[in-house]
Amino acid sequence: MSRPKTQFDNTLARATDLLDIFDQREADFAMHGVDLIDADRDLVRASMLLSVAGLDHYFTQKFCDKLVGYLKSNEPNDQLVKLLSNSGLNTKSALELLVMDRPFRRVRTMVQDNLSRYTSHRTQKIDQLFQAMGYKKFCKNIEKRAGRRNLLKRVSRLVDLRNDIAHTAHLNSRGLPKAIDRDDVHSLVQDLSIFVAYADHEIEDK
Repeated sequence: MSRPKTQFDNTLARATDLLDIFDQREADFAMHGVDLIDADRDLVRASMLLSVAGLDHYFTQKFCDKLVGYLKSNEPNDQLVKLLSNSGLNTKSALELLVMDRPFRRVRTMVQDNLSRYTSHRTQKIDQLFQAMGYKKFCKNIEKRAGRRNLLKRVSRLVDLRNDIAHTAHLNSRGLPKAIDRDDVHSLVQDLSIFVAYADHEIEDK
C-alpha cells in the first residue's frame, strides 16, 4: 500500500474513533436519562474535519509521489508546465537542476511546497490536478470504477459540510449549532473511504 493511502487510512481511523467516542457518550447519557450537549456533537463535526483533511492530504501527496516517474517517461502537457512554473521552475532554476545530483527530487520538493497551499478536496480541483498528469475525467472514472452513480455527490456533500463547519462553525441564522446526524456522517465518511480506495487503484493501474 502506498504511503499516502496508509496516511489517509490512519486519518480516517481517527475520524471513526471520534464517532465511536460519540456513540459511547450517547449510550452513557441515555443510561442516566440525560440528553447529549452540543459539545458532544462536536465530536461528529470533528470527524468530518479530519476525514476531509485526509482526503486533501492524500491527493496532493499521491500526485507528488507519482510526479517524478511521470516526468521521466512523459512529455509534460500544458497543465503540468504551468504547475511547474507556478512551483518556481523558471529558467534559472532549470539551469541549476542541470548540475544537481538528484534534480527530480528537487522538482518534487518544489511542487510539494507549492501544493501545500493548494486545496484538493473538491472533485473539480482533483480533476484539474491529475489532468496535469494525463488523466481525463479522473473523478468520474473513479465513480464508474466503484459502481456508485452518486459517489461524487456524496463526497461533495461531506466536503460542503466540512466547509460549513470550518468557515461558519456550523451555525444557523440564530447563531445556534445546526442539527447533525451521526449515522449520516458515518455513511458519508465510509463513502469517502471508498472514493479514495478506488482512486488509489485508478492511479496505480495507469
